[in-house]
Amino acid sequence: MHLPKVMKLAALTAASALALSACSSSPAAEKTTEATAPETTASEEASAEATFPRTITHAQGETTIEAMPEKIVVLDMAVLDTIDAIGAGDRVVGTVTKSVPTWLKDDDGIDYSQLTSVGNLKEPDMEAIAKLQPDLVIVGGRSSSFYEEFSKTFTTIDATHSWDTEDYSTTVPDNVKMVAQAVGADAKGMEAADSITAKIAQYTDMAKDKGNALVIMTNAGEISLHDRGSRWAPIWDVFGFGQAYEKPEADEGHKGDKVSFETVKEINPDWIFVVDRDAAVGKAEAGDTAEQVLDNELVNSTTAAKEGHIVYLSPERWYIVMTGATNFPAMLDEVADAIK
Repeated sequence: MHLPKVMKLAALTAASALALSACSSSPAAEKTTEATAPETTASEEASAEATFPRTITHAQGETTIEAMPEKIVVLDMAVLDTIDAIGAGDRVVGTVTKSVPTWLKDDDGIDYSQLTSVGNLKEPDMEAIAKLQPDLVIVGGRSSSFYEEFSKTFTTIDATHSWDTEDYSTTVPDNVKMVAQAVGADAKGMEAADSITAKIAQYTDMAKDKGNALVIMTNAGEISLHDRGSRWAPIWDVFGFGQAYEKPEADEGHKGDKVSFETVKEINPDWIFVVDRDAAVGKAEAGDTAEQVLDNELVNSTTAAKEGHIVYLSPERWYIVMTGATNFPAMLDEVADAIK
């Protein structure tokens, strides 16, 4: 958890001069002359490095932000993760509280689940947002379809990351920097972006000699397969796994292809990476866990199962949050740890 930096100013120079010229002063007098300036807030610190107005280029065009945003509404968990990481979390006044990931509910920092709820990721609550009178609204991913509506009333940017790329070493860091620039935390955004670039470089082609990989999402007892062009693309494009399955059509909406367990057996992948959608959206009680769904004779006959190469990924990280400044590196770490 990254907390807003608190900077303390040095003691007044006049106090130092007085201490030198009157070395016999009493402790009480010395204590009286020492003064500490008021602590600065994160937004005050950020303003020292940011100039406004500024125009931000984002997924749906350009938006001019007239002044440092002090009241921000966040409608995407990747953005929330990034804003927390760059120390601007104290300016978030509303978010999708029921989707806040566990690491952003830290008692040692800001518990974003306790902020004002502004609907859900697919259906923002315009009335609740209006009551907060935000000077910046950030949509992304599932909420991106509301950009046009929000931009009529609020200063709005769309931080959606496109998976239609293989160059994550550019696109993910650039998205983080864009969010940071929008909130006036340029330097912190650059640091976070550089960290992501380094992480991608560290793991590039790590699995190029480990065979192919299949991504399965379980949902209410059913399974679907996914390939490049989806949120799971880094498994192939960063790590270098071969693609065990290729969809016949574009994976629009990341819904994947619903298939039978027989199909998984026929594909016979070397590795299987699994995301439990029920667990991600809080509906685990509605069906069996991913482990239970895939524990059958057909799946167990695959090379992946026999070699112990079925990896259950974090539903929060891979289905809800994705490209956040701390989350994306954590996603990559999760795969790397599994295949070492």
